[in-house]
Amino acid sequence: MNYNLTQMTDWELDKAIFLIQTARQLGINLQSYGEVSVNQNSGYTYLWSEDYPFTLFMPINCELKRDDVFVIWTAEDGEEIEESLFHFEDLEAIEDWVYKLNNQETN
Repeated sequence: MNYNLTQMTDWELDKAIFLIQTARQLGINLQSYGEVSVNQNSGYTYLWSEDYPFTLFMPINCELKRDDVFVIWTAEDGEEIEESLFHFEDLEAIEDWVYKLNNQETN
């Protein structure tokens, strides 16, 4: 995992740390290839891993709580669908959501 922390503000760093902690609590493998950084277009702090078909992110204005972590899935055509982590109990629930989205896309 590539941690691009040197160019983050203190607030972005706080969110990056919170995303890492949240990912660990979910059981996401942080040893694989991925990145924790800030999207230069949106300003969102995100955690992405090539082992998972989704990305975790936190918007600019939020609190350091689970309800402010979002899961985003990107379709083949570039359409993005996001959902608050609040709606998922665990990693399996996120993976089920992504599986359903993938199936909708292929039908």
